[in-house]
Amino acid sequence: MSVQNSGVIYTHCYKSPIGTLHLAVNRGGSVLRISYTAFGEWPKGLQLEENKYACGELEHELDEYFRGHLRHFTIPVSLDGTQFQRSVWKRLAKIEYGSTVTYGEIARKIGRARAARAVGNAVAGNPAPIVIPCHRVVSADRGLGQYALRAFPPGDGSRLKRKLLELEGAL
Repeated sequence: MSVQNSGVIYTHCYKSPIGTLHLAVNRGGSVLRISYTAFGEWPKGLQLEENKYACGELEHELDEYFRGHLRHFTIPVSLDGTQFQRSVWKRLAKIEYGSTVTYGEIARKIGRARAARAVGNAVAGNPAPIVIPCHRVVSADRGLGQYALRAFPPGDGSRLKRKLLELEGAL
């Protein structure tokens, strides 16, 4: 699950019901990143190329998700991260549509019961939100907590998280 150190990354700006999403896939069509803001730095040796068609399968699945017709993404995902982060992201992908779990529950499921805070950091670093449904993770008191904290001013991420959970019927 890693980005190659050379090659082309295909990108596209997708107009979604919750705002513009910045998509990035590799040559094989695997999702590399989804961002609520313009992409920052990529590893050296990678060339970004705008290509709506290369991002077409991801865009199609996102369209179906936002219409309420897709409950589980099938597009492959290729994410860079530590072994711990990848274990958290893999577990996030198993959270059922329309449900929520706590950071502590994720920590227990991956065999690291005392690592809820570390799980929170891995969730915050999720490079492919929505497809890897980090919006389904809530605080221990079942409050929404923060969302996309690094992408939005305070409160905006929580509002977006609420919209996604309402779309899924989880609230």
